[in-house]
Amino acid sequence: MRKNIHQAARPTRVRGALLSCGVTALAVLAALSAPAAATTGQVPAMEMERARAGCPSGHVCIYPDATPNGDPDTYFRYGAHNLRNVFGDRLVVNNQTGGAGVRLCAAYGGQNCGARLGPGGYVVNLSPVNSILLEP
Repeated sequence: MRKNIHQAARPTRVRGALLSCGVTALAVLAALSAPAAATTGQVPAMEMERARAGCPSGHVCIYPDATPNGDPDTYFRYGAHNLRNVFGDRLVVNNQTGGAGVRLCAAYGGQNCGARLGPGGYVVNLSPVNSILLEP
């Protein structure tokens, strides 16, 4: 019985300690949700500019990890391109001109493709992706 009383009082103590430090529930919620927002596939503006600068105009670049570090694999011809030994979270930059798009495909040869990705940078898990399809 005594154990249950202490467990029930614990949230009140934590809340009291946070309030005494001037921390509100909204600030705690914002701090806890920040890592979740970082995993949605959005690339910070400065990193995106660096990635686009490293990816030649008219190309689609796949970086070695989720950052613009390292030498990317580049693709510039329209059509399907098979991927080999590409897995995990990667930064994919569509730096094609004229609004051209790229699709990530589950099968080789540009088959079973997902939604079209317009110009920009995306952090994508490429483990289930076997090919990309560049289209005008």
